[in-house]
Amino acid sequence: MSADGPADGTDLDGPDLWGEVVGQDVAVARLRASVTDPVHAYLLVGPEGSGTREAARAFAADLLLDGADPATVASGRRQVGAEAHPALTVVERVGASIDRDQMDDVVRRAHMAPPVGDRQVIVLVDLHLAAQSPKLLKTLEEPPPSTVLVVLAEEIPPEMVTIASRCVVVEFDSVAQGAIAERLVSEGVDVEQARIAAAGAG
Repeated sequence: MSADGPADGTDLDGPDLWGEVVGQDVAVARLRASVTDPVHAYLLVGPEGSGTREAARAFAADLLLDGADPATVASGRRQVGAEAHPALTVVERVGASIDRDQMDDVVRRAHMAPPVGDRQVIVLVDLHLAAQSPKLLKTLEEPPPSTVLVVLAEEIPPEMVTIASRCVVVEFDSVAQGAIAERLVSEGVDVEQARIAAAGAG
């Protein structure tokens, strides 16, 4: 199914993963527009809580399920939402940073054939806290056509500038309090309680 297909959150369609991204209309529009003709790597940059990981899941679902039949889309969205789809790999740091062994594993996976379908998505979380890897840079420069890398970072420090230059950079802002409150109200939270919770969200 394309990025413009139905996503109303019903059981028939599977979960509405894009609906989990709050207050990031510009970033969401950029990513959804990329689904039909994606490039090899995307860098989603935004502060903690801005929705980069939620966006990465939604984007991965669209990339992996583009053109699939409705039943496959529904089950695939549930798998991606749980970060359990066989063609989705999510790499998180163990301890203070993503270490070189993890980076080497990412490079190895990137050059493997997708376990199902004709595309795989690898999501790297907190790349701004990762050990630098020349192998990763080379993979970003010369990726296999079946692999899309989605890199998440809270910022682009000087040592990441070269990596960022190999990616399409999509920026995420801090979520506005009004957007948070509106979402909470839509989920049934009392207006005043929603306002207080949004103000306390930082």
